[in-house]
Amino acid sequence: MSISVAIPTTLERPTVRATVESALAAATACGPQAEVLVMVNGTPPSLDPLAHLGSSQVRVVRLPRRSAPAARNAALAMARHDTVLFTDDDCMLPSTWCTDLASALDAPPEVAVAAPVRAEGPGPLLAYMNYQRLFDAPPDGVGGAGYVVTANCGLRRDRLPDGLRFDDVAFNNAAEDFDFGLRLRAAGHAIRWLASASPVAHRLSASVEEISRRWVRYGRAHVRLHTRKRHPGTALGGVRHWYDSMCHEPRRIHRSFSEIPDSALRSAFTAYDLILGASFLIGYLEALGDEWGRPLITVDHDELTDGWHRAALRQEALVLDKPQVAPEFHKFGDAQPEALQVPDWYTGLLQKYASPVHHDDDTAYERDFTAFMQSPAATPPGPTAEELHQAWISCPGGAPHEADEADAVLRGTGECFREGGRILETYLLERQLLGKHI
Repeated sequence: MSISVAIPTTLERPTVRATVESALAAATACGPQAEVLVMVNGTPPSLDPLAHLGSSQVRVVRLPRRSAPAARNAALAMARHDTVLFTDDDCMLPSTWCTDLASALDAPPEVAVAAPVRAEGPGPLLAYMNYQRLFDAPPDGVGGAGYVVTANCGLRRDRLPDGLRFDDVAFNNAAEDFDFGLRLRAAGHAIRWLASASPVAHRLSASVEEISRRWVRYGRAHVRLHTRKRHPGTALGGVRHWYDSMCHEPRRIHRSFSEIPDSALRSAFTAYDLILGASFLIGYLEALGDEWGRPLITVDHDELTDGWHRAALRQEALVLDKPQVAPEFHKFGDAQPEALQVPDWYTGLLQKYASPVHHDDDTAYERDFTAFMQSPAATPPGPTAEELHQAWISCPGGAPHEADEADAVLRGTGECFREGGRILETYLLERQLLGKHI
């Protein structure tokens, strides 16, 4: 089987050698013609972490400009084979990774495939990220994936539309895979979701400071999906009012993970969800203000990040003595009959270090925002809360028994686990069904 594995890297992450070694082991299962392309972009460190790998199947290419999407494009141009598989330099690949993806891409008319990614590492923050499937490509509503995530995807170069490559101008550090997948689907090509493939392990930092900064970058890049690329349905409505409510409405409904019986873990997951949600929205509002030349938010990122760090330490301390930080999924209603209130530390940090800007005359904002939402047309709506609920209770026993089953049930309706869980929890709270077996 002829495949090329592409790994963009700056050689700065301590995981890079283990990633390349796992890629080499998976590629070797495809035969001696398989190759691993390590695309070193930017100025590498003085010590080479890839020294003495000792395999002719590994090819190291050095590019002067620091840009992961540009490195992926270079890999597509330089790969010896048309089947090109992508991963990141902080991932560990299962031994069947290359054969799983390449086999799916072998038969026409497949152009792209995506497969599961699991966050891996110590501590409740990474347990939360793994639980929420934050790095899985969402469903497209008809059984496939909505876009590709380059931690775990594969392409057929010979079947790509002419000129379709990763955008390294509008997206140099986030969302370039999102944009690529949306443009591929707009060109008429589905992205196949390999639900049964062994997941790639994403070895992330357990630092809330690093993760929250990543989510700010995601928020900033998400704005450009609409303002620069005009992808339908990517504009978020009511963002400034949404952020105002986050700062000032402690009783608003939010994801409180009421299905988790352990109270300390439930509190920790709620805290991380609030922190990452705020970080994404802050980046979104900052970028939107930049696009319009009119600031929508003022942020002291250093002080806010320090506050997130202190809050995360408190949550970790509460969970440390618990025997399990990656819980199985339990029925809705088994744990807590009420939502958790937004904690005071959260609203206090937002009010102090990330304040919305209100201009004397907001008509320009309203005019710009109305235009922002109207063009282009939105995508069709997803499943309703009632449809999600009916799928949920159709499981044997009346509900899924663990996270993988819950994920499969919600993906089958066309909704991802992280969003579907939020919708369902809100629905059940509003119907006062929590505390009952349904």
